[in-house]
Amino acid sequence: MFKHLETFCAVYETRNFSHAAEQLFISQPTVSTQIKQLEADLQTTLFTRNGRQEIVPTASGQLLYQQAQKLLTTWAATKTAVRSPRQLVKVPCRIGASHTTGSLILPALLAELSTTSDRFDFQVTLANSAEILTAMSQRKLDFGLVEKPLVTDHLNRLAFGHDELVHAGDFDSPLWLLREPNSGVRHYTNAFLKARNIQPEQVMVIHSNQMIADLLARGTGQTIISRHVLAPTIPVEALSSHYQRQFFLLTNHHPAAALRPVQATITQYLATWSNG
Repeated sequence: MFKHLETFCAVYETRNFSHAAEQLFISQPTVSTQIKQLEADLQTTLFTRNGRQEIVPTASGQLLYQQAQKLLTTWAATKTAVRSPRQLVKVPCRIGASHTTGSLILPALLAELSTTSDRFDFQVTLANSAEILTAMSQRKLDFGLVEKPLVTDHLNRLAFGHDELVHAGDFDSPLWLLREPNSGVRHYTNAFLKARNIQPEQVMVIHSNQMIADLLARGTGQTIISRHVLAPTIPVEALSSHYQRQFFLLTNHHPAAALRPVQATITQYLATWSNG
């Protein structure tokens, strides 16, 4: 039954049987069979089709998804406890951060969390904001730190702190250093270029704020970037309040009970966090 619930959750989150099959490393017919078996057991319809590919959860499907998350979390904790009853088992804690929050916030936050490393197995992932959101929605992460105002029905979002984006580098250079699409910085960069009617002659896409900052320090290119990752010698143009962005903590609606101490520590730290 739990395997069927995992399959159901994957279909619910991807809205696609084939994508769910790829995510679970099983065949599409297997996904379809498990969903049909689940519908037969519950005597209800969980999904309806909307066009050729996308499927839409019914009211019963939405209710089951909320309950399934709780059941799967409890089942995972139960399996861990039963498998190792005589020894202290560290609780996995998966934290994802965007590249900006990863450099500005994560080091000090992890230092705070290090005092509990005897109880928790911390795993840290750096990715852009959209990728963090996707991983959170698919329950591949327990906590997410992003700077893009992403919205989802499946997650809680706590706003904290602020960051300042600036125009930096060699302003006469034809080369623009851009973050990848779907990153928080790229969102603001596109807005800046459109507002000033700039069409870059040369572009270099780089998946790292720190690498971009290092190139700027060498006198290479220009970009939109967080002021706080720049060396003081790099030329900077301050921008309007539209480029003042807020950070967000993403959490699940129903976090595992074992992770509540971690969530309390993270929330308390972020409540007092300042970028100086």
